[in-house]
Amino acid sequence: MEKRQEKTLKKETLNDLREQIERYRKYLLDLDILGKEIIEALILRDKIKELSFKLEKRGIDLSVEKSKIDTLDHIIKDRPALVWKKIKEVTDPVAYREKNKIPPENWWWYLDHIIKRERQRRRRKWLMRGIIGASIILAIYLIFTYVIPKPEPYVALMEEASRLLDEGKINPALETYKKAINTNPREGPAYLMVGVIYEFLGEKEMAENYFSRAKQRYSSLHDFYLQRGMSWLRLGEYKKAEMDAKEALKINPKSAEAHFLLGNAYEAQDKIAQAIAEFSIVSDMEADPKLTVIARYKIGMLALRGVASPPVKTENP
Repeated sequence: MEKRQEKTLKKETLNDLREQIERYRKYLLDLDILGKEIIEALILRDKIKELSFKLEKRGIDLSVEKSKIDTLDHIIKDRPALVWKKIKEVTDPVAYREKNKIPPENWWWYLDHIIKRERQRRRRKWLMRGIIGASIILAIYLIFTYVIPKPEPYVALMEEASRLLDEGKINPALETYKKAINTNPREGPAYLMVGVIYEFLGEKEMAENYFSRAKQRYSSLHDFYLQRGMSWLRLGEYKKAEMDAKEALKINPKSAEAHFLLGNAYEAQDKIAQAIAEFSIVSDMEADPKLTVIARYKIGMLALRGVASPPVKTENP
């Protein structure tokens, strides 16, 4: 009898929470094909919330687990209409949440509200665009009718060199970047790209010469390392991209762009845990909203690969 009571009173542990999160992840992996299991998934999400609350009250650090939960939640938040449709195929969700007295804080049962807010936001956005568009349509008409802009020769050459590089035509791209330098010697990007290509070709001395000249033309070393790192990433030189991202972060540790670059460099090298950590930093920063959205998407995709699951630690009794 006493043993039975001890078993009943046994505290749930951090391991229990991690097992629930893993089951939740597996449900979401099959989101497109889930049937009645969608209800099981959301009930499990209720349990995760409840257990997280209990563990936090006991002073247990859940920072890693909460990050994974948030990442997985975004899979539902990104496709609320699909999940809501699946719930409706199984039960009446409004009646279900009223019967079970589900609080609004459990937003996964209130996806209709999220969908409604998103539709309202879109309507307001398009309405505002319409108002702004109507007020400037005449100006746009006049500009495109009487002033047909053409890119500056420097810009045109940079675009052409970039296209050649994308096509794998290294030497033609190099010559075109040099033409861009001759057209506008004051701009840094062409010098940087010539340096990148020379180093890619093994011409270290020539590369350093152009890198030195490029640095003089960038407003900051942070911008130089950031731009060069993105160029390395583009050429598949992922380790070099990683090194330049770290140099940029030494100069500005709060640079969302540098953290994002480092995350991409880690991802390209299959350093999944490190990549998630960098993208998580970006998602928590007040950065460019587009950058934040992309970072969160990448976190979700990397988390679903299941590579970065933290080791399970045993709780102290």
